[in-house]
Amino acid sequence: MKRLPVEDNDPWMLGEHIPNCDLFFSTIWLRGFVSFFDRHLGKAYKKILCRYEGYYLWFYFGEKDSFDVAEWTAEKIISDPDFTEEVNKQIIIEADTLSTYSTSIPQSNLDTVSNKELWDIYKTHWDIHSEYYTWSWIPVAVDMFHGNLTSRVKAYLRSKQVPEERLNEYFVLLTQPMRDSLIFVEYKELLGIAQSICESEHDAACFETSRTTEELFKKLSEPTQQLIQAHREKYYYTKHLWVSGEYTVLDYVEQLRDVFAIGEAPNTILAKQQKEQEETRRRRSALMDELHIDPDWRRILDAYGDFMVTKIYRRYAQLLAVHHMSAVLKEIARRNFITEKQVRFCTVEDIRKMLLEGVVDEAVLLARTQECIYYAERDFEAVYIGEEMEQIKKTLEQEIDTDVQELRGDIGCLGYAKGMVKIIIRAEDMEKMNEGDILVSIATDPDIVPAMKKAAAIITEQGGVTSHAAIVSREMGIPCVIGTKIATKVLKDGDMVEVDANKGIIKKI
Repeated sequence: MKRLPVEDNDPWMLGEHIPNCDLFFSTIWLRGFVSFFDRHLGKAYKKILCRYEGYYLWFYFGEKDSFDVAEWTAEKIISDPDFTEEVNKQIIIEADTLSTYSTSIPQSNLDTVSNKELWDIYKTHWDIHSEYYTWSWIPVAVDMFHGNLTSRVKAYLRSKQVPEERLNEYFVLLTQPMRDSLIFVEYKELLGIAQSICESEHDAACFETSRTTEELFKKLSEPTQQLIQAHREKYYYTKHLWVSGEYTVLDYVEQLRDVFAIGEAPNTILAKQQKEQEETRRRRSALMDELHIDPDWRRILDAYGDFMVTKIYRRYAQLLAVHHMSAVLKEIARRNFITEKQVRFCTVEDIRKMLLEGVVDEAVLLARTQECIYYAERDFEAVYIGEEMEQIKKTLEQEIDTDVQELRGDIGCLGYAKGMVKIIIRAEDMEKMNEGDILVSIATDPDIVPAMKKAAAIITEQGGVTSHAAIVSREMGIPCVIGTKIATKVLKDGDMVEVDANKGIIKKI
């Protein structure tokens, strides 16, 4: 019998719950949080736990432990602007390293690769992706769960005599990124394709005529088809969250249809958004001067905004990585006569034994695919099933009051909206999203950006100013409330809500 997780006076706190995720991907960061997150930061988590039901996971921190790590990180960021800027620099470097390696992973003819070579691919990816997290998790750790950096910034603004009624407005403006994220870069490129379609009488007519998406694509001119195909080849992997997914050409044709449904010329849409961004950046600069923001704090606020840009940059890199590793996982499964899902519920040591020693426990792996718990400390990790798992689950039970008429959260982007709730968790949910609906999610990701563009407002359970929802909402100018913790449990499709993203309040109507 394995020893059970350490018992202490620090209760488990739910960090995130993620649909469509596996042990293969999640243990990269879970093990890293306790084993080497202190490599650059100087402090790691003491314990981490993750529960799986199939591909649905919930991961937990110690409540006090996660707060202590966040406070440590906030203090390091506030006291050392050089370190803060270094974090953003290293995130880009590590993301590029991961992307470069990922593109070298063979996607075909893996049956000709030896077990040792297959293990080397697996382990090299695991090492690079793990090192990537020693930098890329720092902006998340400092603010996602307890708002520690947000609290520090707001305290500084209060010291500058910012009135309480303007605090959220000033905070959002001063933490605004000065560069476009890859999401907005991709959107601008899609608008460019849409504009070229508008300039072609033939292609514009194709979009005006009602037909299936496949028929529409076939009717388009060859140059336009090539533009869409090139766009797909550049971004296809961004739908891979985290077990499967890949954008097709027809997905992008649908996104182009959504652009034309707005009723404005694509270059007009882009011009408006760019003008709004330029005005926001001008106002930010003016506010910095008006409040006499200290030089070190200017650097901190600049880096805080850059956290949002590097968050998306590194996310694209890891989406590419897990997409390309899928071929490797399938090959490991094939040559060991087990399912891909069983491979996805292996630890690194399981894979090593499987490929180098021929050791496979099919029954244990099958049980894990149904339900299991992963736990780690610095020098210990274990996966639990059966009675041990059930015993641990009792320590995770939390009661949630869902009989509420009002929710509160943090502000991702200022604004106000009313509308009908649509729960959007993954790409397959997007077909129910209409223009002007209120998008409600656990946490948004690149695969549901097309639905986010239609939203009158966005509400998420998970938060942090550097969250995906906060980044996209700011770039698109969509009111957004993040970190509500229970939105998908309290709200349901069809509910009418009022979203006051100036105060972080959602009310059922």
